[in-house]
Amino acid sequence: MADVRLSVSKGSVRVRGKGRLGGKDRTVPLHAQARTTLEELLDDLGHPTAGPLIRNRDDAALSTRAANGVVTALGAAAGTGPADDGEAFGPHVLRHTFGTDLVRGRGELATAPVDVVLVAELMGHADLNTTRCYTLPGEADKTRALDVLTIDR
Repeated sequence: MADVRLSVSKGSVRVRGKGRLGGKDRTVPLHAQARTTLEELLDDLGHPTAGPLIRNRDDAALSTRAANGVVTALGAAAGTGPADDGEAFGPHVLRHTFGTDLVRGRGELATAPVDVVLVAELMGHADLNTTRCYTLPGEADKTRALDVLTIDR
């Protein structure tokens, strides 16, 4: 709960890094819909003031492995297949979609592409080349690009 900040008009969550060196923590602003959903969850939980927000059966913090399993199961239940590159659905595919949709300005809520430097910051990347890897065009993107060419017969 200490990682969540909500007010009437904005909200943020501290994201804890992972990786072999422990990663880095960063604070990420919440989208208005995510903020509303989080407020509804907190209402349902009786507005806890401490401890983990999402808990396992033993009332302890949900592990990374368990969270991965939940996301994967929800994707399977929704009939979500693998990513364009064949990667099985899971948190990493959601992360990749987040970065790609921001950089390319697509998705239900997108109105325009977002600067790659800002996307790198939101994703916690210190190196822009890491963000670039998340946003490389797929075969469908290449085909769409070629389809707009003028062909002189």
